Amino acid sequence: MDWIIHYIIDQPGPFPHLCNAHTHGMEKYEHLDFQMVLNLPPEHIAYLLNTLGKRVQNGEVFHDGDMVSGIYEDCEICLKKFRETGRDVLRLIIPDKYNRFPEDERCMAPYKYQELSMFE
Repeated sequence: MDWIIHYIIDQPGPFPHLCNAHTHGMEKYEHLDFQMVLNLPPEHIAYLLNTLGKRVQNGEVFHDGDMVSGIYEDCEICLKKFRETGRDVLRLIIPDKYNRFPEDERCMAPYKYQELSMFE
């Protein structure tokens, strides 16, 4: 792998289940970097970000609004463009255990907070 992952867990504010984990290095593939904000175990975040990075390295191109399959067996994830410290990234939006995304009012916490713009 020729990219890095920054994993920042000390996020200020009322959302302790959020973090700012993101890649640096996708620009060499003329692609946006990826970001996760759910504070999952570091190994799981690395799996998700590296899986997408490998897919980009192998020629796939992802865009804002894409639904990505093949990462989890039982659901797709959504990619949405956000600003992260002055640059655009594709944020992985993961559904809750009922496969509900944040726009669904029944989406469970902390999954429902994934679309907050906190890292501009």
